[in-house]
Amino acid sequence: MTIRPKLLGLAACSMLFASAFAHHSRVEYNRGEMYEFEGEVVRVVWRSPHVMYTVREQTADGPKDWVLEGPGAGTLIHEGLVDGHVAVGDQVMAAGQRSSRRDDWLRLANIMPPGGPELVFAGGPRWSDDAIGGDSDAPEPAHTAEAAEPEGIYRVWVWRGGTPYDVPEQPPLQPDALAAYQAHDPLRDDPALECDLPGMPRVMTIAGSRPFEIIRDGDNIRIHSMNYNQIRTIHMDSDVDPDTVAASKLGFSRGRWEGESLVVETTRISWPHFDLVPWWGIPQTEDLEIVERFTLEGDMLVYDFWAFDPNTFLEPIDRPRALVWSWEPGLEVTADNCVPYYENG
Repeated sequence: MTIRPKLLGLAACSMLFASAFAHHSRVEYNRGEMYEFEGEVVRVVWRSPHVMYTVREQTADGPKDWVLEGPGAGTLIHEGLVDGHVAVGDQVMAAGQRSSRRDDWLRLANIMPPGGPELVFAGGPRWSDDAIGGDSDAPEPAHTAEAAEPEGIYRVWVWRGGTPYDVPEQPPLQPDALAAYQAHDPLRDDPALECDLPGMPRVMTIAGSRPFEIIRDGDNIRIHSMNYNQIRTIHMDSDVDPDTVAASKLGFSRGRWEGESLVVETTRISWPHFDLVPWWGIPQTEDLEIVERFTLEGDMLVYDFWAFDPNTFLEPIDRPRALVWSWEPGLEVTADNCVPYYENG
């Protein structure tokens, strides 16, 4: 179902998007060869925006430290991958896809300490039947002892994978916006690398891969995301003029019910980047308007997304069924702290 905002009244143009749900730096690994080695773990960072291991390999030319980069901790938890299996000082087997931009970085695929288990971050197990994550049989994530009976959309939701989309060669951008998008370097220009908490639409379109909970809050609705514990407030039946509200990263969101669907219109967004797979670093301005539709289909929550910024786009961005989340009975939204991407400590 296509959604259109009452505010603009513009005819939205349906578009299909990317096949891969990638993080900001994944492009550097697209064609990298797989490298497998053994070494000693010298650093472990199990947080967001990325889980990272530094593993020291003894080579003929001397020791070499490899940085193995995985997804954020909040993304991994519902695959059964948690901290504690690998520690500093462990001798491990490791494998990852080589970076095309940095000669000592790998996209983490597998790592296994002595005695296992093998942790699988991409693909399947390489060395052991005792494996967690990836395509292996992962244990269920931590749940509460008893799950409360859900009421409509008010529960914890988890993204379980994307749908293949056709990708336009480039986004429909104004000339200045296109030049800025083409100049954007995700390894240099992404504010999240320094733990600058992302805003809209990224907190839903990208960080929507992490568990989040929809909660009643008096007459309003809150969306509590495991993405750095951010909380959006959806103002229901609000008569506040958005133009009187100070701009913020998450913007000002007003909601209404259309049958069984929650429709949310968001304006007054100060976050500088429009991030929507496969596009990263499109500039956006405070004239951006976003319309989201959350529709309950059994134990699934379907997310339709519409957006338009006249200063950036040539036409609206309309993505029906952009994400589909599943209900995880008893799953809790937990802390997901951040360590700056290039921190050396």
